[in-house]
Amino acid sequence: MDNHTFVIPAYKDSQYLEPCIISLKNQSVKSNIIITTSTPSDYIKQIAGKYSIEIIINNSKNKGIAEDWNFALAQANTSYVTIAHQDDLYEQHYTENVLHKLNYYTETLIVFTDYSELLNENTRNNSLNLIVKKLLLFPFMFRSVITLRFFKKLLLLFGDPICCPSVTYNKTKLSGFSFSNKFSCTLDWFAWSEMSKKKGNFIFIKKNLM
Repeated sequence: MDNHTFVIPAYKDSQYLEPCIISLKNQSVKSNIIITTSTPSDYIKQIAGKYSIEIIINNSKNKGIAEDWNFALAQANTSYVTIAHQDDLYEQHYTENVLHKLNYYTETLIVFTDYSELLNENTRNNSLNLIVKKLLLFPFMFRSVITLRFFKKLLLLFGDPICCPSVTYNKTKLSGFSFSNKFSCTLDWFAWSEMSKKKGNFIFIKKNLM
């Protein structure tokens, strides 16, 4: 618990916020949980209070996803941070699996996991989008850890197969990192691309943990 934080960048009054929090509270290994928001409301305050979660308000005049995510990362005082998107659900053993990898491979930059899609309360594992992303993950076909810069860049050559909300960041290895506000819809791909230039591992956990 002392070395990992889930940060939820809450945006407006989302009906999905509470189920997301419940999935984080139900993890087999407990973590710190905080909420950040640039759109504070009584609704967010009520949900946070119900689960005894601290809210940190982002009063920056700079708006956008990059600003929200950078603010979220900055509020966590732990080495490992997951930016939990409020409309996603995390399987019970997500944290356990991620921390196992991070504690074993100490030179890791990011860990990410496989995931399923939730459509009308039904889990879907083989949509066209998921199939394409699995194909793009071919550098991980015979391994779960990529260290060489060549393979990290190859991973991103044809698109973005990394599920952003599944990513846990090792802040101790990402000094100076921030999401670029020059992008609105591909800022995560650009972030992974910049990280690929750094020394350290990308780890993919081949389990549907979201």
